[in-house]
Amino acid sequence: MLAVILPALAICWRLWSFQLHPATHQEYKIRAESAQLRTLQPLRGSILDRRGGVLAESRSGFDIHFVYSDLNPRHIVIEVVCEELARIGDFPSVAEMEAGLAGNVDIEKLESLLRQGLPFKPEWVPLATWIPPAAAERLRLRLGPRRYFRDNFELRVMEDKPLEAQQAHFGLWFRPAEVFRMELTLRRLSQSIDRYDAEGLMERLQLSLQKIETMVARDIQSDIRSGADALFTRKKERNSRRIFYRRGHLLAPDISLDSVSRIEYNPDLFPGIRIVDSSRRIYPHGEVFGALTGHLRQLNNRDLKILEESGRLLDRYPKVSSAEAFAVLRQEALRPNDVVGGGGLEEQYDLSLRGEYGMRLQQVGKNGRGGKLLASLSSTRGNDIHTTIDSKLQELLYRQLWAECAHHGHAAASAALMEIPSGAILASTAYPGYDPNRIRDANYHKEMNASLGSQTSDWLLDRPRSKALYPGSIFKIVTAIAALENGADWEGAVDPLRKYECLVGEQKPFSMRCSSRYGHGHLNLYEAFEASCNNYFYYLAAKHLDAGSFNQWARKLGCGDLTGIDLPTMGGSYDRGFLENPEGVKGEKALCMYGIGQVQVQMTPLQALRMVGAVATGLKVAPRPWLVKKKTPDRIYTRNSRTAAIVQECMKRVVSDPHGTVHGKFGLEDFNFAAKTGTAQYKSNNSRYHSWMVGYGPLPDPSIAFVVVCEKSRLGGGDACSPIVREFMEYLAGGDPRFLANQESSFNSSRETGAGR
Repeated sequence: MLAVILPALAICWRLWSFQLHPATHQEYKIRAESAQLRTLQPLRGSILDRRGGVLAESRSGFDIHFVYSDLNPRHIVIEVVCEELARIGDFPSVAEMEAGLAGNVDIEKLESLLRQGLPFKPEWVPLATWIPPAAAERLRLRLGPRRYFRDNFELRVMEDKPLEAQQAHFGLWFRPAEVFRMELTLRRLSQSIDRYDAEGLMERLQLSLQKIETMVARDIQSDIRSGADALFTRKKERNSRRIFYRRGHLLAPDISLDSVSRIEYNPDLFPGIRIVDSSRRIYPHGEVFGALTGHLRQLNNRDLKILEESGRLLDRYPKVSSAEAFAVLRQEALRPNDVVGGGGLEEQYDLSLRGEYGMRLQQVGKNGRGGKLLASLSSTRGNDIHTTIDSKLQELLYRQLWAECAHHGHAAASAALMEIPSGAILASTAYPGYDPNRIRDANYHKEMNASLGSQTSDWLLDRPRSKALYPGSIFKIVTAIAALENGADWEGAVDPLRKYECLVGEQKPFSMRCSSRYGHGHLNLYEAFEASCNNYFYYLAAKHLDAGSFNQWARKLGCGDLTGIDLPTMGGSYDRGFLENPEGVKGEKALCMYGIGQVQVQMTPLQALRMVGAVATGLKVAPRPWLVKKKTPDRIYTRNSRTAAIVQECMKRVVSDPHGTVHGKFGLEDFNFAAKTGTAQYKSNNSRYHSWMVGYGPLPDPSIAFVVVCEKSRLGGGDACSPIVREFMEYLAGGDPRFLANQESSFNSSRETGAGR
């Protein structure tokens, strides 16, 4: 019997020992109620290139934030006084009273006396006089419960009273030493941080208050529009304002460690001021990677609403009393002043990059200083992400795009290179780009808009991914494949050796003309492709193909569809481009325009890159471009086993044959690659074009595909894009000699063709 009872008693005693005694429980409760929770901001992860070079990184720092309700507690008193006295007649607004208040006291003298420990005379200063008894009673009822009001304000009976008054009137008096807390704190702060004077800090604070008023107005806008009761709207406005006043707002960014030490060592001198661990996001390459990396932006009202509704706003949990509870709450949680990714890799991988908050729960002593540490949890640094980008190649491309736009007056230019068959992006850039280090500076936007004008108003766009343009003759790749695969008989079957005659003038076979002024004569597919003869492709489009065949092969090669790259998608036709529904392609002219990449189709540079990448793989797969997470390419099935080889030979001749549109352009025939150029008229009766070149190399086993496009150029595709292609061909040949057409020739041969541009 004892063998059963004794173990049971031991277990009960052990369980009882784990219980908190009521007195102990009360002690823990008091400690939790008197504790202060301080969140520790995590350091954001870095974005790295394929060699580990930094594209974006965060560096630790400190910011000064203010909590307006603590910094300027008089605001509630003045707000209530203005409300009550406005009932009995005209009375200054809160802003007017705040402005007039500062004129009653010499703040500099007040601060000097307080620093010396001397009292300020007079000890009491009037704020409002001749307050009727009824209004004074309402002030007592509304403000009396507030300790700040009881300690620093006093309602006094006026010795004299107006002749018409039956009862004595009151005056409201205040202690300057406490009521001017905000002005005194900002003066002390300016002496501690050395970056701003008191006036500068006050200006920054006023700008923050203006932003708060904007947010308050936005909060009540829907109520005003719906015709809500004026009293309800006024109460909601007041409550919304007070909520914002209790939150921290940025006052001074990036302060030194010495300043932090001075402020934290004397917290009593800086009421309402918080030192916040922060980090600076640095983008070493600036505009070269701007659209690709993206940038950081402040949380907006929509973000805050989502966080609030999903319980992921940390400021909702000020009473957290343990590290375990905070560890659960901090998952994907943010604070109102946080920043998140805006565009590019920063937005796509924001959750992985941002990390998780830490915390310190510290008991607050009687003097307001920190006491015993009750609980702590370290912040978790965000994950680094490793991209496929070659930074040196990206820098080289951006500089060349900038130079060509400056020299030839292109409105913009884009370029991208991709590994074959994996789809890994080696470079993707455009000019003009933007500097993510300055993107949140309003003056920077003004500078960019002024320098670029209306010619390139969409300079924030990630052009390789989202700028859909008419492809022009590079779309002849799709036309040739569709004809070889699905071409119908018309006076015979589609045969790459079959010739059509290119005529101009009154003898031209179609209503549209060829780009050649004199006509190309009789050509087969290879000759028409290398010379980019429009008439030949009019025959293929109008006589051998229909809209359904175009649509089928355009979609197989990536047109009209998202590329799948791991970047945020934009709506509309930005990332998808445009592909006309087969039902909308009516008549011979529409088919002809389809065949040469006009009107019926628009492509982004990355879509064109997928298309030419598919040709490079022998029409086995259409690669999916990626930067961090590898994508599975889409399989392609062809009925004609010779289709891929025929199109590859066509593209090879564009470079190697003397009649090709690339041959002789800046010595590109010295390199071993295949290409197709395109010159798309983007607006009728306009002498500017979207000039393209797509290609791949080295031959016969390509490892790289590329696309280059110059927007609103005066030059054709071969002339506009060749200098850019020459630059990266030299770079690629430096690492892989197979890119040289004659590998025994000297790599540093002079550029006779390019010297005179």
